[in-house]
Amino acid sequence: MTTAYEVLPHDGQQHEPSATALHWPRTRTHSPTPAVTCTLGWDLDLLGPAPAAAADLVRIAASAYLADRSIRRPLTTFTRTIDLTVHTVAPDPWNAASGQLAEELLSWLTGDAWHLHAVPAAPGDHRPAPVADADDVMLLSGGLDSLCGAADHLGDTAERIHLSHYDGSTVIRHAQQQTSAWLNDRARQPLRHLSVKLCQTHSAAESSSRSRSLLFAALASAVAAGASSPQVTVPENGFTSINPPLTAARGGALSTRSTHPGTFARINELLASLDIPVTVANPYAYLTKGQLLARALDRAGQSLLQAGAGTLSCSKLDGNWYSGGDPTLNCGLCLACLVRRGSFTAGPHHDATTYLVDHLTGSARQLLLDHRRKDVHDVRQAIVRGIDDTDILAVGELPPDTDLDAVVDLCQRGLQELNDVPLP
Repeated sequence: MTTAYEVLPHDGQQHEPSATALHWPRTRTHSPTPAVTCTLGWDLDLLGPAPAAAADLVRIAASAYLADRSIRRPLTTFTRTIDLTVHTVAPDPWNAASGQLAEELLSWLTGDAWHLHAVPAAPGDHRPAPVADADDVMLLSGGLDSLCGAADHLGDTAERIHLSHYDGSTVIRHAQQQTSAWLNDRARQPLRHLSVKLCQTHSAAESSSRSRSLLFAALASAVAAGASSPQVTVPENGFTSINPPLTAARGGALSTRSTHPGTFARINELLASLDIPVTVANPYAYLTKGQLLARALDRAGQSLLQAGAGTLSCSKLDGNWYSGGDPTLNCGLCLACLVRRGSFTAGPHHDATTYLVDHLTGSARQLLLDHRRKDVHDVRQAIVRGIDDTDILAVGELPPDTDLDAVVDLCQRGLQELNDVPLP
């Protein structure tokens, strides 16, 4: 079954009457529409003077994200078919090679079949003001890795813009604000932090958000292009980026590929096809989370530990995995939380994080343990059997220049950090 959506400015004319229309406010000063809530209007004035191709990439990525979150996955199969029509300033590339690359990238990320159609839309009257040039645009997600990546660069003199995206979750927004405030107090110059909200107005039908990584990269690339920056930095530990399957059932499209090296290769190929002079890269691709944390601590000092306690790593923040707990806490038992806890075992570092599993008692704690039992079991199984190159390649192909032996060694070190986490 194919589900059709059309994303357009709120004052635009729909091209596909049979598609469900998702109207996007023309500017950030307009009120939310019945479908879209944002601080970023369709005119993208918040992002600065991005070239047309980069701006349209944001419109494509945002439209895919909105559609992705609006369609619940079927109970019997993982894959959906999504027919997406997007209003763009320059539609031709999206109905040719660039559009095919975008479809393939979205399929790689989400495991779904995507059919993209770009239609012309007149640009608005607003013209974004110029912004000061930057050397780098760095993602600031509110997670521990993004904090560590930013802390690792506190001492340099680069002109940097930090970019955040948040949805309807006030928890994620709060973590990003705390991280930004901590960095600003220690930066050599005032922090340039751009925060973007864009999400569906109503609760998401689909709990996963696998297309979000393309939205994040598109937003950052548009900001970078408008600020004459040649690069976008995504701080993420290599073990999480590879996301090796702990069991055979976790391989392929079922394994999240949000920061996988193959994802960055595909994004960079898409950027090149659009003549956008920006490269997206992860400089920590061969570090475990514990090594990234240790590197940031060497640069920023022990106060980073308290700042890290306020970051979010948990993949189960929707509150459906426990009863009576604080939904702002990391659960402590999902795979992302276990990797986080393992990072503190790599050295003499105190983990000041309050985890839900340590906070709940009685039947509420038991419910969380029951719901996360599979993650704990799979971690134990992976520690016993190890991870080899076959497991790594089961997630998806790696770029040709990847050192596979180094990736295998990285994953073994990541497993060792997990092995040191006390499991219930």
